[in-house]
Amino acid sequence: MRNLAELFVEHTREDGYSFDWDPAFIHHLDNYCTDFAASKPPPEVIHSVIMGAGAYLGEMIVRNGSWTWVYCMVQNAAAVENSEQLRGYPHSKVAKRIHNGSEHDLEAFFKYAVTGETPRGTTARVIKPSWWQRLTSRA
Repeated sequence: MRNLAELFVEHTREDGYSFDWDPAFIHHLDNYCTDFAASKPPPEVIHSVIMGAGAYLGEMIVRNGSWTWVYCMVQNAAAVENSEQLRGYPHSKVAKRIHNGSEHDLEAFFKYAVTGETPRGTTARVIKPSWWQRLTSRA
């Protein structure tokens, strides 16, 4: 995913966007997705951008927080995971941003992952796997 994220940064620079690894500029990803969705691209281009932008969002979380890339076989997707086994799915979040709009705030997703604090005006929820309930009921 790191290589894909770096390719995203490189290729979007050619299109006039200035992505880098400074978390102060994560809001540019929201702007990019808004502009991209407004251009009404074909499905194969949408998929390509979701993969690249999702890799970038995830790599920003990995580089700026205590997260690592993992592969989730249940979701059949790349994810980021912290030491408490909380998982985030950056590609899914980017897809929701592109398809559903600004209610899926990528900057808020990033800030929640890195700081653990829910940004003002947003909600975050932790979804625990089905085995979690059984495990805690045995304790």
